[in-house]
Amino acid sequence: MSPIDAGRDIAVADRRLLSDDEAASLAQRLFGIEGRAERLDGEYDENFRVDAADRAYVLKVVSRNEPSDLVDLQVAALKHLKQGNPRVATTDINGARRWVRLVEFVPGALLADVSPHSAPLLRSLGAKVAEVDAALSDFDHPAAHRELQWDLLCAGELLDDAGRIADDRRRAIATMLLKRIELEILPVASRLRRSVIHGDPNDYNVVVAAHRVAALIDLGDMVHTATVCDLAIAAAYAMTGKNDPLGAAAHVVSGYESVLPLEDAERRLLFPLMLARLAMSVVISAARKERAPGDAYYTVHEERAWRVLEQLHEVPFEFAREVLLAAAADESAASHSSLVTRRRQLLGGNLSLSYQTHLHIVRGWKQYLYDADGREFVDAYNNVAHVGHSHPRVVQAVARQMAVLNTNTRYLHDGVLQYAERLSAMLPEPLRVCYFVNSGSEANELALRLARAFTGQRDVIVMEGGYHGNTQRMIEVSPYKFDGPGGQGRSPDVHVVPIPRRHPEDPERSEGDEGSAVSVAVSAIRKNGRAPSAFLVESLPSVAGQIVLPPGYLEGAFAAVRSAGGVCVVDEVQVGLGRVGSKFWGFELQGVVPDIVVMGKPLGNGHPLGAVVTTPEIAASFANGMEYFNTFGGNPVSMAAGLAVLDVLEEEGLQQNARRVGSYLLERLRELQSRHELIGDVRGAGFFIGVELVRDRETLEPATEETAAVVNALKESGILTGTEGPHHNVIKIRPPMCFDQGNADFLVARLSEALSSPA
Repeated sequence: MSPIDAGRDIAVADRRLLSDDEAASLAQRLFGIEGRAERLDGEYDENFRVDAADRAYVLKVVSRNEPSDLVDLQVAALKHLKQGNPRVATTDINGARRWVRLVEFVPGALLADVSPHSAPLLRSLGAKVAEVDAALSDFDHPAAHRELQWDLLCAGELLDDAGRIADDRRRAIATMLLKRIELEILPVASRLRRSVIHGDPNDYNVVVAAHRVAALIDLGDMVHTATVCDLAIAAAYAMTGKNDPLGAAAHVVSGYESVLPLEDAERRLLFPLMLARLAMSVVISAARKERAPGDAYYTVHEERAWRVLEQLHEVPFEFAREVLLAAAADESAASHSSLVTRRRQLLGGNLSLSYQTHLHIVRGWKQYLYDADGREFVDAYNNVAHVGHSHPRVVQAVARQMAVLNTNTRYLHDGVLQYAERLSAMLPEPLRVCYFVNSGSEANELALRLARAFTGQRDVIVMEGGYHGNTQRMIEVSPYKFDGPGGQGRSPDVHVVPIPRRHPEDPERSEGDEGSAVSVAVSAIRKNGRAPSAFLVESLPSVAGQIVLPPGYLEGAFAAVRSAGGVCVVDEVQVGLGRVGSKFWGFELQGVVPDIVVMGKPLGNGHPLGAVVTTPEIAASFANGMEYFNTFGGNPVSMAAGLAVLDVLEEEGLQQNARRVGSYLLERLRELQSRHELIGDVRGAGFFIGVELVRDRETLEPATEETAAVVNALKESGILTGTEGPHHNVIKIRPPMCFDQGNADFLVARLSEALSSPA
């Protein structure tokens, strides 16, 4: 017989046997308290708030299934904790002898009714749980040594009951988790310190006052077990309803450790025990619904638990443990002002910070970033974390390989070959030869070396507003830099072509012949007795203002360059790997095949990784006797990161997500444009979007100051974006690929508010 069928804690509650007036009469008759009674929520017992002349009380009519020794346990514990001044009596109700308890009411709101759950609030929850555990460390009672279905150390006993879950996928998740949890708990359980614990510090048993947790209430689940179970339960419930469940739990852990530091065995088991609570909740709920199928109480709590389990069931226990402890350690980080001061002293003065009020970001998870105060921001700006911040698959792949080997490409290793095969297979023929570096800057630098080796020429054609990296040569070929503040202007071997202007009557067309500007640049180079080495272009120019090139533009430009013997280099650093949604590479939108493709930061999801892929013919010209060597380029750890990113892109359907959600977001933004005159244009593809703000739609006068104000307002409302364009009047929207429709709606709503008062 399963623990559930044995009936532990599963009896249907005696609900609504007493009216408010009858409860008030009980309080007066049994305890001499006269006042008005009002029913409170309760799962088993009947609870009433009684407002007397001097103070408020809680009258608890105990379920008839509750043994008397458990009533005595709770009263003894309350007295030990010096909480509530408990009084107890028995009386006959509807022919049954019932225990009735009276305690002083704790003023405040339930944590379940408080929003948001700020970092300080969650830390105060952890601290309060630790205070209670510390106070109970020298308390004991015979009834606490009971066999309790909710004891987390007994989670494995519910394995057979997971079969009661109707949904096949969810049933498999619960079964797998309970097996993993049992295997993790059994070897360590004997080393855990034991004590009587509260047993159920969920958000309906936590009272908040003045933005801090004031008390834990309802001691009905007290049990003698591993002390750390109390923290695991509180952290598990703190994760529900959060976009960053581990981050929320880390705040609770931090608060707990500030009062009662964890031991090594407790740290090892904390995350499995958190999952154990949630897994037990869904299994027990499934069984309860068999007995009371129409009861919404179980369904609501079950769905909250499922949302977290579905987010975290594949996360390795070791990874989660490190995240919890590392994030908790961040709570002791230096203050905002001290960081700014130290930064000014220790770092170069031209290292910029975003936003008027700088952000102190300490953690990222999926499409969200979190500051030192625990505030959540939707990241609609950072294309480095391509598949999402801190993606467990990527982190685990990097950590696993780092623990085994990290060396250079002068040794044979399968990882670099696997990655080269996978990456080149995603490109059209004849792009099949790979070089690996550490950044987009290095990749573009190498691409121009390849072009020069193949053509024997030096001159480079680039596009107005282009940016290709931070090395000296990349500054020389990036108009965004050499024509910007501190720049020294164009060098003679660099030729700048204008961004193709949209046709006023048809945004899909450009004015003039496609590629004509590039033809003019080629002619200018030839007049000087030289030939072009390369045309270096972003397939969708980003810092130039999130530009979508007109159809046919690259085809004409490539033809002009190739006719003069030059090669065509496409910079895909900002837009490759499925970002444009309908295609995997930005250049595919133009129906062309480059001679060299450059990739960068998104490849490693934050791990330094760049790549250059070219043709066998160009690669052969580069192999001229001078060795090409990059100490870290192509190392096994970088290759593990790159392979993991490709796996996640495919398995999670992130390119399809960019197409679907990106199209939805563009549509919503264009609707917004019809209502806000400040929006002059909305353009983009997939998750590469620009919103151009202008003061006049006829003159296109850039609304530079208004754009800065809007972006800062978005930040204040929890959305991170940036500005681009020569006048910094284009809002750049370029989120991680897991950005969802809810995020899109949130962004549009906040943008509409910001546009209504941009100053």
